[in-house]
Amino acid sequence: MFQPKTTSQGTIPPVVFHNLSDLLGCPIRYEDDPRPFARLHDIGGSTLTPYPLSNSLEAALRQGGGRCFIPWSSVKVFTGSEIIIRRSDEAAPVSDFWARRDVLDDQVVDVSGAQVLRVNDVHLIYSDNTLIFGHVEVGLRGILRRLRFERPIAFLMQWLFDYTIKDSFVTWKQIQVLSPGGIPGGVRVNNLSERLADIHPAELADILEELGVKDRQVLFNSLPVETAADALEEVTPEFQRTLVSNGEPGRVADILEEMPPDEAAEVLRDLGPDAQGLINQMENAAAAEVQTLLSHREESAGGVMDHNCITASPDDTVASILEKIPELTQDVQVYNLIFVVDGTRKLKGVLSLRELFRADPAATLASITTRELITVTPGTRLKDVAREFAKYGFQAIPVVDADMTLLGLVRYDNVLAHLAEFLKD
Repeated sequence: MFQPKTTSQGTIPPVVFHNLSDLLGCPIRYEDDPRPFARLHDIGGSTLTPYPLSNSLEAALRQGGGRCFIPWSSVKVFTGSEIIIRRSDEAAPVSDFWARRDVLDDQVVDVSGAQVLRVNDVHLIYSDNTLIFGHVEVGLRGILRRLRFERPIAFLMQWLFDYTIKDSFVTWKQIQVLSPGGIPGGVRVNNLSERLADIHPAELADILEELGVKDRQVLFNSLPVETAADALEEVTPEFQRTLVSNGEPGRVADILEEMPPDEAAEVLRDLGPDAQGLINQMENAAAAEVQTLLSHREESAGGVMDHNCITASPDDTVASILEKIPELTQDVQVYNLIFVVDGTRKLKGVLSLRELFRADPAATLASITTRELITVTPGTRLKDVAREFAKYGFQAIPVVDADMTLLGLVRYDNVLAHLAEFLKD
């Protein structure tokens, strides 16, 4: 405890640190009655500030075994040995969370470390009749304290091994309480979704996979559509099915629209009969692309085909295409290949951006395109597509039908994702 100090601006109030586990069961009495009428059962907090302030106490009555709620404004004395309150008719305000019910032994998201942690104790700071939620304790010391083994174990570790068990705190400003009261859909995000949007999708996927079923779904439902789409691409197929199956269909359809069509098709392929209902809620263009991919076998070029690619006419000049490059590359994954097609979309040639930059600006694309084309059909097995990539070192290979009509392309990274399956054959 820090003793009061006097400065030119007045006396600085003392600061006392408490652990929730030490406070639970603390006797509560009225200021005009020496006999306790209840014991502390829980502490409620308000999230209006980065470090929440206590606004209510939940007390277990000594007679009758019931509970009552006490507004923090009624608290006159708060120590580790007793709590003294004024008599008041004021109703306790609604708390955003409760330390024992919602935090202790539960999972929280550490935004700074992009991880899910189990809370073993809650660290509170008391000063000037204000109780502040300062940290959560996630280390061994918190568990030992609650088991009442902290002092003997700490002594033995120091005596036998010269080792000091350290506190392991995470500041409250960096954590987020999920699903207060255990109510599905009751996640208190407090801009959490915006903060998680800055985390790498792979780390966000790790967070989702570490959470329990209820909290995982609540957090996923709270994410912006774009962030949810990025995270859904990274989680395992098992978690994809769970998140999509338990989500609101309209929102899930929006998320699938944000994903690359081949990724969305993979998610939907695993849903079986339920997939069609989601496809029906997607926008027509996105639904048509996904439906086309699903019509082909998963292990074929058509099953992972990307419909978005840069196309140009044989009569276009090099200068005209270079001028439109920023516009042409907006919605494509492969931006350094240009596929030259005629008016019926028949593939006439392929050229790279490097070739385009080196060519005469006045030249037409027909005069500089590569005419010896390497192509695959929608039914080509991915194993055979992989051999083509290994042989020629391409980034992408065009997918055509029997009439050489360009249907899309298959990317190297898509095939690479399936190489592990090829090795099993």
